[in-house]
Amino acid sequence: MTPEADGFKLFEAEESLLARIAGLLERQALPPEVEAPCTELLDAYKKLLRETQQLIRFSDRRERELNRLNRKLEQLTSCLAYQAEHDPLTGAYNKGATTRMIEAALSSETFGLLMFDIDFFKQVNDQHGHPSGDKLLQDLVDLVQDTLEPDDRLGRFGGEEFIILLRQPALPACRDFAERLRRRVAENWFECPQVSLRITLSFGLVMCHPGDDFATVYRLADQALYRAKHKGRNRVEVAE
Repeated sequence: MTPEADGFKLFEAEESLLARIAGLLERQALPPEVEAPCTELLDAYKKLLRETQQLIRFSDRRERELNRLNRKLEQLTSCLAYQAEHDPLTGAYNKGATTRMIEAALSSETFGLLMFDIDFFKQVNDQHGHPSGDKLLQDLVDLVQDTLEPDDRLGRFGGEEFIILLRQPALPACRDFAERLRRRVAENWFECPQVSLRITLSFGLVMCHPGDDFATVYRLADQALYRAKHKGRNRVEVAE
């Protein structure tokens, strides 16, 4: 706080005392040997007061600058933490963050692991260009995120492959969610640069239990996804 911040004068009492003493010295006829040191003392006190005020103002400026830098550092740290865990294109969790969340859940939860990818996605890039493919991925992630429950997590594992951690311990509920998402995507028009697209997804679902290891459940979900592709796509297959 500066000496005059918000109308409050930090040294008001000291300045009032200086004025009173200066007035007394002007009104009183003092011997030179007394007046001289009193005047010198008064001037020295005035100088000390001015320097103290300047030091406080300087300190306030440094504090404001330090606070600004701290806020900027907090923002940068938050941004870096977000970038370390999220896919830069879609905003979904990246492969590393998703893997860590699944491994943590495997230590204590029963849940559904739902793997999916976009059917014939390569044709989108080949026929309409990568900007359309990127926009499609971004809009698809927005749609999926809008379908998830608050505790569910969506991760992009690369290309058009995604994994959802469904915090639902029952297979029927996980399968119902997958079917609901499959239908919602198939019925949706995706507005990409200069083209509107409709797509389908294929899903592989596996139920996970405490003590399972990530490599095993990932392989089972991938095998189920492969069966969905082999059986005609746009369908949900459950791991055997």
